[in-house]
Amino acid sequence: MTPELVKTVCRAIAVVCIAIGGFGSVLCVPYALTPFLNVITAAGIYFIAGAVMITGGLIAFILLARAEK
Repeated sequence: MTPELVKTVCRAIAVVCIAIGGFGSVLCVPYALTPFLNVITAAGIYFIAGAVMITGGLIAFILLARAEK
């Protein structure tokens, strides 16, 4: 594998992580609006996991963009 191919694959994985994290966080919103505490807690955990995926994808994407300069 060439270095350019590795960078392209990593960039694609970063974009997929951002998209999946955002999609997962959006899907947690209806569950966070219920009156049941156990459902709210479970939705909060998955919302935080989505935020971690978005953050990881953004960090990877930024580091790859800086490496190109």
